[in-house]
Amino acid sequence: MAESVTEIKRNLNKPDQSFSCRLLYHEGSRMVLSYRSDRPYRQGDIRIPSGTLTLAYYEEGLPYILWKMIGPDGRLVGHYVHLCDRVRIGSDRVEYDDQLLDLWFFPDGDCRVLDEDELKQASDDGLIDGQTADRIRTAAEDVRRRIHTIMADFDTLLDSRGLAQCVS
Repeated sequence: MAESVTEIKRNLNKPDQSFSCRLLYHEGSRMVLSYRSDRPYRQGDIRIPSGTLTLAYYEEGLPYILWKMIGPDGRLVGHYVHLCDRVRIGSDRVEYDDQLLDLWFFPDGDCRVLDEDELKQASDDGLIDGQTADRIRTAAEDVRRRIHTIMADFDTLLDSRGLAQCVS
């Protein structure tokens, strides 16, 4: 099994993106990767500090990818959820089709929907139809309703596989 895995994000409205990540766990249709940022960046107005550790959960068949983001001080920065389609997991890569809409969950549980403008633009431009846009919004609402269970299940997986120490 590879120690390094390439994450490939297939974008509908811009060039695909690739990221080199560290493999923490791989079992069939599930994978956990980690990535530590070497620079600060923003997701809209949300500031992500340099040195933030991202623990990412991928599972084939799910309409999302969950990122747990921990700052260099060890505190939770937040959870980032990418709505996606067709997660494909291999031995040295994970690929998924980005569905444009993302959700940010602050440590206090507050949620912000991100990139609604991109989803609307893709619909207006004919890149997706109205039914697909509605399916993406429905998936986002489902994640919002279930986020506490989704986060708890991920934390349980991290604990059960001895991956919680990766946070330190």
